[in-house]
Amino acid sequence: MAPAMGCKSGISSPDPTIANRLAGQLSALLPGVAAVDVRLQDPRTPWPHLRFTAVDERQQAVHVPRAKALTIARWLIRSFPQAGWATQPMRFDLRTAVLSGRDAR
Repeated sequence: MAPAMGCKSGISSPDPTIANRLAGQLSALLPGVAAVDVRLQDPRTPWPHLRFTAVDERQQAVHVPRAKALTIARWLIRSFPQAGWATQPMRFDLRTAVLSGRDAR
């Protein structure tokens, strides 16, 4: 499965079934969402602020309530602890279950 357009190489999970299961669960929680972007806004602080954006197939933003967005962002960070969250924003494609680094937005 190739990463989404504009993404750097995919980041693998220690267990590929984790990524597939998470993508399935998030697809059920976020109907119409194709991918989610997660970014730590200030990773040097003890409680970093998370930025979460959900997009549809046309890359248009989809509103997600704040509590749900923070919960999903934390699930992703815990599912991919080796991903280097402090260094770059990440995109998780719900269609392919691929986590990819993204250029800063």
